[in-house]
Amino acid sequence: MTAQMNLLGPQPTAGTIEVAVCADVLRRGAEACADGGRGDQLFPHRHAPPMPRKLADERGWLAALDFAEDARRYNQAGRARLDLSQRAGAGSNGPCGVCGPNQIRLSASSRGIEIGDFPANQVATWPQLLAGRIEQREIEFEVANARDLAEDYHHLDYYGHVYTRLPWNQGWTPVPLIRRLADEIRDLGGDPDQLTPGSDYMREALSL
Repeated sequence: MTAQMNLLGPQPTAGTIEVAVCADVLRRGAEACADGGRGDQLFPHRHAPPMPRKLADERGWLAALDFAEDARRYNQAGRARLDLSQRAGAGSNGPCGVCGPNQIRLSASSRGIEIGDFPANQVATWPQLLAGRIEQREIEFEVANARDLAEDYHHLDYYGHVYTRLPWNQGWTPVPLIRRLADEIRDLGGDPDQLTPGSDYMREALSL
């Protein structure tokens, strides 16, 4: 099953990227990969913003931009549309770093993202990273919207399963949150009804 993300209206256009409601989209959202998570990213940004003067490796710069988005999405959980207007929490209570075979070592701090191994590592500051990602999203708007749509599917599936009908839930309901996520998916050209409701809450929200 697939959902067509359309930026200009109900009919497919050149600015449309197909977002399939597959297992890895539901599991990882914007970072979903092909081949059940073993292949390349499904919705990668390819535009390379100008690299800060103190950096020497464009591959590391692009990897740091991806990691900066991960940090922001972590700190705005429950909201799928990426907000790069602030860096609140980035580097302090989000993902701390990545490393591994064939990966560039990245480490987040209050200053920004350190690229490479100490002591030769270089730092891309948070203002540089957020400005770079904003440029990518403005130029590759169809990629940005596909990433947001995939993230929305991920959030809807997660919050639609994590809450269940329990006695201590009386007086509070996640229905408004689930309904908002479903509405965001529709706004981005997707179809929340493709997901299997994981709770009474989700069934209620999708029926409204």
